[in-house]
Amino acid sequence: MDEKEFLRSLLARLGAEENDVVYADGLALKIDGAAAATSKLPFQTWRDFGWRNVAAAYSDVRVKYVEPLYMLVSVTAPRLEEAAEVIEGVREAAERLSLRYVGGDLNQGGDVVVDVAIVGRAGPRIGRVPKPGDVLVTIPAYGYTGLAYRFWGERHPAVERGVAMLKRPEPLWPLPPPECVTASMDSSDGLGDVLWTMAKGVDIVVKRLPAPREVLELAEERGVEVGEVVFNGGEEFLPVFAVRRGCGVGEPYVEFAEAVEGEGRVVWENRELRWRGWSYFRRT
Repeated sequence: MDEKEFLRSLLARLGAEENDVVYADGLALKIDGAAAATSKLPFQTWRDFGWRNVAAAYSDVRVKYVEPLYMLVSVTAPRLEEAAEVIEGVREAAERLSLRYVGGDLNQGGDVVVDVAIVGRAGPRIGRVPKPGDVLVTIPAYGYTGLAYRFWGERHPAVERGVAMLKRPEPLWPLPPPECVTASMDSSDGLGDVLWTMAKGVDIVVKRLPAPREVLELAEERGVEVGEVVFNGGEEFLPVFAVRRGCGVGEPYVEFAEAVEGEGRVVWENRELRWRGWSYFRRT
């Protein structure tokens, strides 16, 4: 059993909805976190790590049209110096993302762990499952992080952009008209994870790769599978919206897939998509 399977089982026992936020009494609640041992990248500073965790939680509430009210952050670290750097990155991210950072908790422990909780005013209640006939739209910037994981020491524009996205993500993308949206997720665990999660009771057919030419060209040049880079990257913090067909959603969004009647498959190039994104505790 991996992370996703365990959480589905837990939510079923709790009678809770599987979604990116929890809706309660007109509020939307979100908590997200990470440990440095599994999530901090070699080129990230402790300030970057603090920023990244704030952006991860904020991305989940933004994609659900939540108006953030307050943010609390818990930091565990072996030394106070590391904790102070993480907290400064948290403060910088809160300022950039216009979040009201009101405090949190500080602990000493063997690893650096950051947990971010956001309380917001709920907008329209949006789930994760599109309807047959819906079109999936996103911002075509996938693949940069997938390349950065592999080639982060190289001076190539696509790699450098991926490194910048990973160091200090800014999920400040515009939101489509809410009346157009039937489902939404952000891509933190990879586009493949988003598509397989959305494919519940429908099939999702990928029509085009939402990736820029420079990503596709560099992947081909280096002999890296394009699907691995685009679908299995992760940490892009880009939105995926299912919208009603014919609902006008302009730039920076592009249509890249559609939901059709089906039984929960994701299809690309007439085959079932084999990439499923990132998950903790996954058996190899």
